[in-house]
Amino acid sequence: MNENLSLARSFYYEFFAIPFFFSENDTKFKLFKEQLRYLATSPLQESDRASFEALEEFSFESFKKEQNLVLFDYSFSNVPLTASFYAEGRDDGKARILVLETLRKSKFRRNDKVCKDSEDFIGFIFYAMSSLLKDEVGQNNFLSTELFVNVINGFVDELSELMKENKGSVFYAQLANLMSSFFAFERAFLGVKTPIFEKSVAKEAMQKAPYISKFGESKDKYEWSDELSKYQEEL
Repeated sequence: MNENLSLARSFYYEFFAIPFFFSENDTKFKLFKEQLRYLATSPLQESDRASFEALEEFSFESFKKEQNLVLFDYSFSNVPLTASFYAEGRDDGKARILVLETLRKSKFRRNDKVCKDSEDFIGFIFYAMSSLLKDEVGQNNFLSTELFVNVINGFVDELSELMKENKGSVFYAQLANLMSSFFAFERAFLGVKTPIFEKSVAKEAMQKAPYISKFGESKDKYEWSDELSKYQEEL
């Protein structure tokens, strides 16, 4: 596999992971902005330029305000943050088992002492995918493909849809546009079809009761700069 392409895909996954992690300081947001400016120089689609430009306008303060509103606010349904919820309407389901099965074949593990989020957490999955792709450079190991086919392919479309539909979404709506472009590329590159579902399990579950992230109120979230720097060594 082309090494530069693997690294570029890894870069995109890390870029997508960052906004799903809560942080009290702007360290990782600054990294996100650096990645954004780099990716904006070679967008996958011409229409992506507008989304990159819109994201560039956000300060850490305005991003954090929207993140709390879209992902962690209890006043209305949040965007679900686990792959299991999109598959089964609940957290800690089969998707977590599938992620664990892939990670067990790799050298990466979640250090539960420093990373409290479960393996089906979307930010964790994207970051794991980034790590697997980097590790596969120069090797004939395709665990990243397994993770995409078994887990990521099943939730990314509805995740993007809910990010766009959320009434407080501006930053996340633009991020969802970029995700749609990237995952269309991923499917074409990997030869994977877009899944077709007769109904939305996630939306049905959200209609029964407002979805509240199991990760707690925003003030209780974990510092990505602390948790993920340690997690990267373990994952």
